[in-house]
Parts: sequence; C-alpha cells; structure tokens
Amino acid sequence: MAGPSSLSLPLRIAFLPVGLLLRLLALLPFPALYVLSDGIAFLARDIVRYRRRVVAANIDSCFPDLGAAERRRMARRFYRHLADYFVETVKFPFMSRRVLMRRMRFENTEIIDSTLESGRDIVIYTSHFGNWEWITSMGLWCETSSTARFSHVYRPLRQPWFDRWFLRLRSRYNTSIPMKEVFRRLLTWRRDDVRWICGFLSDQKPSHSGRVFTVPFMGRDTPFIGGTEELASKLDAVIMYFDTRVEGRGRYVSAIRVLSDHPRSEYPGDITKRYAASLEEQIRRTPEAYLWSHNRWRLPKKSKKK
Repeated sequence: MAGPSSLSLPLRIAFLPVGLLLRLLALLPFPALYVLSDGIAFLARDIVRYRRRVVAANIDSCFPDLGAAERRRMARRFYRHLADYFVETVKFPFMSRRVLMRRMRFENTEIIDSTLESGRDIVIYTSHFGNWEWITSMGLWCETSSTARFSHVYRPLRQPWFDRWFLRLRSRYNTSIPMKEVFRRLLTWRRDDVRWICGFLSDQKPSHSGRVFTVPFMGRDTPFIGGTEELASKLDAVIMYFDTRVEGRGRYVSAIRVLSDHPRSEYPGDITKRYAASLEEQIRRTPEAYLWSHNRWRLPKKSKKK
C-alpha cells in the first residue's frame, strides 16, 4: 500500500484541510450524519445536479413500466442513498468492530470457512450496491480470517490524494490488490500454499482491452467484465456472490451463496450471466441502493455476446 512518501509535500499540504474535515465528520454520531446526508443529497440533486441526466436515463430505461412520477421518486431516493454512502464511508475508518458488525452483517459465512478449510480458494462477485466499502469487513465474520488472505481488487483513482485515502480505508480489514497485479498475486499465494478469498466489483463498465460478455441485465443487453470469470476459471476457484439487503439507513445484510463450484466446467459467459441475473434481482428489491450515476450501458468497442 502506498505510504505518505508517495505524495508530494505540496499535495499533502493542499489536501490537509480535506483530511481534517473528513476526520471531523467521522466524529459525528450516525443520526447527525444522516441529517447531514439529507443536505448533501439536496445539494447533489438540485443544486449541483450531479449526473442527473445519466441517472434519469438509466432509471427510465430500466423501469419503463413505472410512471414518470415514480421514476422521479426513485431518483430522489437514489441521491439520498448516495449521500448516505458518502457519510458512511467517511465514518468507516473510525467505527469500532462492534458497531460495524452490528450495521454490516453477513449470513452463511460457514460456506467460506468450509471451502477454505477444504483447500479451495474463493472468488467473490460484488457490486456497487448498498455500501460496497463496508463489504470489505467480511473477514470479521469468518473463523479462517487469521489463516487465509482476505483481499479485494481495486482500480487506482486518478487523483493521488483520494487514491491513497480510499486505499487505506479499503485495506483496513483485508489486502488491496491493484487490478493489474491480481492474477500474479493470487497465483503466488497459491504456490505458497496460502488459501485466499478475493472480491471483485464486477459491475463496472468493462475496459476496451479486457474480456467482455454481453448478457441480459435490467431488460437490456449489457456488457460485463469477463475477466472475473476468466481468472476464476484459470485458477479453478469456487465462485460466490454477495446478495445484499438494505434493512435501513446504514444497516446492510449480505447473504453469501455459491455461483459455481467448478468454473472450469462451465461454458464461457454462463457464470457472468448468473451474476447479472442475481444482481438484477437484488436491484429490483431496492432499486435506490444501486449506483445509477454510473453510465453502465456505454458499450465498449468490442463485446462478446452470450
């Protein structure tokens, strides 16, 4: 993980007020944070108008059967949840384990423990749903967290200060692996006979150079990152999924279930298709908890239809 020396002194000084402000915000209790969140939601939606066209276009195309008024209400609820995600993420580094485990719960973690104890490694599909930063605390619920490597893949941010801030935050309870290094790192752990579990945010827009599967999602043919399935197949890792429910503001439950025991035996794209179907079911339960401000449906130049 990048240390303080990776940032230039002028940049560290320039962002010092930002760091202090985030620390002060994190000291607020949750009720006060959610009052602040309501204000942030209003500013983002009605003053800054943050990606309003993208949000409206995504919701309109995915929920054509809803009336215009209901789609507008859904968009308003999305901005409230996005603001909640922001304040919850600021709070995350300063939450005690007890508080975090009360607010971010996991079900069926015995599946993870039994799989790792049997000598198999695990790839987990996650998504931009609920609070995807809190998901990295999953190891707190597993008995094998002291013997196995709990990790996730991250894409470095362009802005160095925020890249360092998020990297520290996401590495609090597990190992952050840069996307370009993930296969080599997982292979090294396996050669060293170290069991691992690695999470992938696989609903991001695929890059032009990576493997892509185009599958049905929210009523549209949608390109999905194919590298997650491809990597799991090469390593023959068990593939699991976090099925997350929102039980209130700052209260999430993720049920862990298996998508594929032996990905090498699957037809290419089938696992990605099941992931997309699982994510769609999750979104339709609580649509405002998905990241509608992301332009998911901007097609890359090359895509492989399934």
